[in-house]
Amino acid sequence: MKNWVFLSTHFDDVVLSVGGLVWELAQRGERVEIWTICAGDPPAGKPLTEYAQLLHGFWDIGEDVPLKRSREDAACCRALGAALYRRYTIPDNIYRYLPGTDEPLIKENEDQFTPLEPVESYLIPQVADFICKNLPEDCELVAPLAIGSHRDHVLTRRAAETTGHPLWYYADYPYLVYGEHTLSDWLPAGAKEFSLEISPGGLKAWQAGFACQRSQIPLLYVDEDDMRNSIEKYLKSGCGYTLWQFYGVLRK
Repeated sequence: MKNWVFLSTHFDDVVLSVGGLVWELAQRGERVEIWTICAGDPPAGKPLTEYAQLLHGFWDIGEDVPLKRSREDAACCRALGAALYRRYTIPDNIYRYLPGTDEPLIKENEDQFTPLEPVESYLIPQVADFICKNLPEDCELVAPLAIGSHRDHVLTRRAAETTGHPLWYYADYPYLVYGEHTLSDWLPAGAKEFSLEISPGGLKAWQAGFACQRSQIPLLYVDEDDMRNSIEKYLKSGCGYTLWQFYGVLRK
């Protein structure tokens, strides 16, 4: 029996990208853990940034948003058959400020896709240390490709690469389909592949898993039916069930 650790940048990234694959692995009797990296509370003593307030309005889950999202995530992990979930304490980039200032890191959506600030580089070894200290001795570690260059996805991938542990990578949904990105641009020639066919039960679990992330549906979809149809379309396009392994570091 293999152990798998999937790194999810935010609460919904693994289920959106490879939820069916996680379920299929669990059905084969393999142990799957999902670790969310940017799961911390907003910084104490700082007001909620205007952009964070805007997103909270879309999510419509009231106060204590990270706590409530973590509860959504717990239900999601159960739906996918994950044996364990962990969370690290770095706040989502929408909550962060430039270190030592009152300047919000994110003022508008486009700011999330600008290069990781050099003054935030101290976060990379912190995340890498969290991974190394908790990683089972014999496991397959899976990180996002960081397609779309969302700064938190870049942070997660760079930290995973810093550990020196062999990595598998998954394609980031929805960035692969919503942006002008081609998968081949993110994969070197000769990358090793691992794929599992997603059964009808796996598709249903994938859809049910994201349905647990109820606060995120209005941000990405018209309604729950649209979400379910979109995930099925993504699967039928040949995505969501393959991991890649290669050696190198993120340079995008």
